[in-house]
Amino acid sequence: MKLTSRAGIAVLMTCMASAAAVTPAAASDAVPVPVPLEGLETALPIDAPELKSGVPLLKPGAPQIGEREEGKLIGHNVLPQLPVHSDLPETVLDLPLTDPLSRERVAGLGVEAVESPVQALSPGLGVDAPLAEPGAGPLGLPRVNVPELAVLPPALQATPNAGTQLS
Repeated sequence: MKLTSRAGIAVLMTCMASAAAVTPAAASDAVPVPVPLEGLETALPIDAPELKSGVPLLKPGAPQIGEREEGKLIGHNVLPQLPVHSDLPETVLDLPLTDPLSRERVAGLGVEAVESPVQALSPGLGVDAPLAEPGAGPLGLPRVNVPELAVLPPALQATPNAGTQLS
């Protein structure tokens, strides 16, 4: 087999392996993130804690478009607010407790935050145009209004929940 054929097969296998590794993360609600804390053992005379967490994958919703009011040329929300929702991933911290004299593990202190939903709403922009719809008068001229600009505030709603345990 030629070297170019082997290189092509190696590239194909690498692409397939990376696609297989990414697929479970894309199918779930969070991407797992291992936190390497083993370096603490060399710097400090303690056993390193184990920390497992993840990064939530955000899912956008439909923009919240305001209703058009009677007598106005444009709707109130010029830049609509965009809702985004996801789940905070489960986070687990396990800290081994050792006996200072014998350096043996005697217990473990665990902190666990369970998966919880999060909903957010992006900021938006509301405008009241300076001109209204054409009037019913003889000339049909539009009414002139004072222009108004409003920034719609962002919102965040979550219900995180965590607990500790001694094992």
